[in-house]
Amino acid sequence: MEYVQEVEKEMKKFRDFESAREFVIALNLKGQKEWAEYCASGNKPDDIPSNPNTTYKKEWIRTGDWLGTGTVSTHQRINRSFEEARNFVRTLNLKNRTEWRDYCKSGNKPDDIPTEPWNTYKKDYTNWGDFLGTGTISNRDKKYRSLEPARDFARSLGLKSVREWEKYSKSGNRPNDIHPTPSKGYKNKGWISWGNFLGTDNIAPKNIAFRSFTEAREFVRKLNLKNHKEWSDYCKSGNKPDDIPSAPWSTYKKWKKK
Repeated sequence: MEYVQEVEKEMKKFRDFESAREFVIALNLKGQKEWAEYCASGNKPDDIPSNPNTTYKKEWIRTGDWLGTGTVSTHQRINRSFEEARNFVRTLNLKNRTEWRDYCKSGNKPDDIPTEPWNTYKKDYTNWGDFLGTGTISNRDKKYRSLEPARDFARSLGLKSVREWEKYSKSGNRPNDIHPTPSKGYKNKGWISWGNFLGTDNIAPKNIAFRSFTEAREFVRKLNLKNHKEWSDYCKSGNKPDDIPSAPWSTYKKWKKK
């Protein structure tokens, strides 16, 4: 009984809920932070409680109702079902996560559409391509062909080098299930070399077993080349054996200019 009387006595200090809320709404405060700053400013009338959620337990709904902003805290919101949210979002024709982020910041997103759908709809959410309706799948979520079928496909293209592969990969003609960087995608899964993958049998210089310096020099001297220019032309001709380096001064540490 004493507790009830004490509460009633405390309540008489403050305006009734409707009057207090009407006063606060007129302040045009935008959120809990601005309300706290106002309470600390010394401008708040004594008959307006600093903790209205405690004072008006029976009438209290939420801060958005108290301030008149209509804002509902994230944990109190009732979001649309996954299907309803996805159907709505797909009508926006957003292309990627960056555009989605910009849309969320624009102020146009309905409150019952979550900003982080992957957290809200954990059981139903799969990826951005599905949620936005673009069909795009991130590289880490894609399922690629195994090495042998991918290699058969690559060899059918008749590409001659890594550069040509990179150009083709970015052209938009590469199937989604063919890895854009097979040297990484098939690492430790049977990958040998680009020459093997493209069918050119070219071997990267770092992987070539060159002839010894004496053997290579003996071969080159028989060509009767007169200077560096003739050597350069010969290397570009396609007649140079793969086990003869194009830059012998780098390959052979014992190289001498004489």
